[in-house]
Amino acid sequence: MDPARHQLKDNAALLTEQADQSEVSRLRREVKALQALNRLALELHTVTADTVVYQRVVEQVSQALAFTDCSLFLVSADGTSLQRVAACGLRACDKAVPLIKIQQSQSLVAACARQMQTVYVADTTADDRYLAGQQRYHCELAVPVLSEGQLLAVLDCEHPQTDFFAGTSPLLEQVAEVLARKLEQLQGLSRIQQSMVQLEYASRLQKVLFNIASLHYDGEQPAQFYQQLHHNVNSLIYAENFFIALFDTEQEVLHFPYFADSREHISPDQFYPKEILNHSLTGYVFRTDKPLLADKAMLAQLDQQQVLKAYGEQPEYWLGVPFKSEDNVQGVVVVQSYDVQRNYQQTDLDLLLFVSQHICSALERVFVQQRLLHQALHDALTNLPNRLLFLDRVRQGFKRRRRYPDHVVAVAYLDLDRFKMVNDTLGHQVGDEFLVAVAQLLKKCLRQHDTLARLGGDEFAILLDDVHTETDVAEVMQRIGHQLSQSVLLKQHKLQTSVSIGVALANIHTNIDDTDELIRRADIAMYQAKQDGRGVYRFFSDEMDQRAVQHYQLEMEIQTALEQQQFELHYQPVVDLATDTTLGFEALIRWQHPVRGFVPPNDFIPLAEELGLLGAIDLYVVRQAVAQINIWWQNYATPFYVSVNISGRSFSRADFADAVLQLLAESQVPAQYLAIEITERALIDKIEQAKTTIAQLRAAGLRVFLDDFGTGYSSLSYLHEFQLDVLKIDRSFIAGIRPRIQENAVVNTIIALAKTLKLKVIAEGIENSLQRKILADLGCDSGQGYWFAAALPARQAVEWLR
Repeated sequence: MDPARHQLKDNAALLTEQADQSEVSRLRREVKALQALNRLALELHTVTADTVVYQRVVEQVSQALAFTDCSLFLVSADGTSLQRVAACGLRACDKAVPLIKIQQSQSLVAACARQMQTVYVADTTADDRYLAGQQRYHCELAVPVLSEGQLLAVLDCEHPQTDFFAGTSPLLEQVAEVLARKLEQLQGLSRIQQSMVQLEYASRLQKVLFNIASLHYDGEQPAQFYQQLHHNVNSLIYAENFFIALFDTEQEVLHFPYFADSREHISPDQFYPKEILNHSLTGYVFRTDKPLLADKAMLAQLDQQQVLKAYGEQPEYWLGVPFKSEDNVQGVVVVQSYDVQRNYQQTDLDLLLFVSQHICSALERVFVQQRLLHQALHDALTNLPNRLLFLDRVRQGFKRRRRYPDHVVAVAYLDLDRFKMVNDTLGHQVGDEFLVAVAQLLKKCLRQHDTLARLGGDEFAILLDDVHTETDVAEVMQRIGHQLSQSVLLKQHKLQTSVSIGVALANIHTNIDDTDELIRRADIAMYQAKQDGRGVYRFFSDEMDQRAVQHYQLEMEIQTALEQQQFELHYQPVVDLATDTTLGFEALIRWQHPVRGFVPPNDFIPLAEELGLLGAIDLYVVRQAVAQINIWWQNYATPFYVSVNISGRSFSRADFADAVLQLLAESQVPAQYLAIEITERALIDKIEQAKTTIAQLRAAGLRVFLDDFGTGYSSLSYLHEFQLDVLKIDRSFIAGIRPRIQENAVVNTIIALAKTLKLKVIAEGIENSLQRKILADLGCDSGQGYWFAAALPARQAVEWLR
């Protein structure tokens, strides 16, 4: 082999060996450093004396880590200066190390403290910030000791070799982390131990904390809970004058659930606006989230500097500490002394801080209990009292009336007019926003001690306290009516409403002492207000009660009528205006009551809808109509149809078409003999379901009529969208027909619109020959009304088929 190549190979092997040795040396140093760091952590764990901790740290850094020289500077209590508390190496010989002012000093240690970041100078000769002691070094590394962003100390290391600390910053920063944890432990332990030792409260403190943790809150007697808190605190610290302040972030009010003071008195029911926090002593603790220990002179100075203002009589000493939950200040615990001989020290502050967190835990249990109780007794949407709480408030009113017979219990029952339209047209979210806005408006009309409750849906109730006459109540009702007659502005909508109100009184003129009965009477009066045109208030009277009883009886009788098939159908002929041929009949429900006699549909159909019985009536009508068709179509050759009116609620059911087709199948009646009449509202309520139902019915051979056209939406767009067969013009348009054709623009437009959409047209309510002639001239296909015949019983209607 070439000698030169052999030499190169030997050199490469030598370099590799040297590199391996260098890597091994580096790994050994790292292992040694980690061992030293672990040893330091273990040693510090067992040490409880702070001076020993300081010295152990600098010795380990200086000797075990071979950093030569290390000093530890501790931050002063006010955070403005650094004091060297330990040193190892030649710098330990510098006995008179001056106090370092963090903001004024130009040293590297001060720079590290200000920046709270590691500062490294590889060559101190090139940096003016280096301060040499008895021995000058050429390299310096300063690392901050931090706890949750707060500076505790600074570790400062120096070495005679330039750039010696290159790459060692992470190691010293780990030492700083270990030291930070130990300093935190020492500080916490020191505070507790000092308080315990100085006050000799070890056993007493344990007992107090146990007592606080065991406190039970009684919602009916809340003062007992706070009195026990006061008693326990008073056993640890002078607390003759003791109070707890809480701030409600939702209501933005300050209140004092407990206030015991020898000179002042604040009711737990008294609330203060948030502005008081800007100047008061209690507000200062809230704002700064820091405890305040002050004497009379300091309070005067703070007042002069306009930092805060002490309300009421000035104490000699004042001590307030915040207590927190989830990093938010929940409240403030305060003790104060009017006796110059009874002062507070730092130890008192530390103790009260410690106890305050246990008070916070006890109060959190109270808050949870209060929230659960509040949720059980309040409406989730409006945060108003619910029915359960309202009933209890009324019962309390009756209790007061038993003691004071002149006391008046006044209950108002409120129902928003046409609220369902808001939900149906704008959606339930807007409806909920509207209810919240209405609740706020109602609150403005009442006094603080009155009770406003939401009973459910759009129904509210009011208990008026401290009223004496019906006139007093009427004034409040008038105020409410006026307030709710104004437009309600939401984010994107301007809504108009009114309210129907029923009022019932329990006073010396009424023989009533029952909560449920009083509310029932108010409810009856509210329905009377609805019947009287809405937007008004009515006081309960005995006549209303009689009508309510009749109303209830009618409800029961409607259900009986369905069960006993008391309803019957009458049939009004539909006539071809060109040929006078009977095309079919509209089936109209009639109720011949066994006692009342004939009951008009307008008297029972709305009530049936309110009771949820309209669906059953719809199917009853279809069943009766199909049965009648089955008799007629087999006996008479004349083609005809029978149309039945169906409510929107039934038509929007997914199973409606199936139910109708099943009835036809069971009776073996051809589908073309039956037609379904629906109103515009039935189409709009659930558009997609309406389309599906119409398609099912028409596919089976039934026809679908649009009834009362012109009284609802009268929209060309949905007429085009739905596949209908017949358009029926409402009788209100027919009644206004003029003698000259050109004077009937509306009817003419409706007929022309129907023809364009290839719909047949039926005119309702034809009562004279002029109306018949004009409609025929305008191209209307057919009509019905008294000019031809009224709705006839089946035995008379059959004559029209002959």
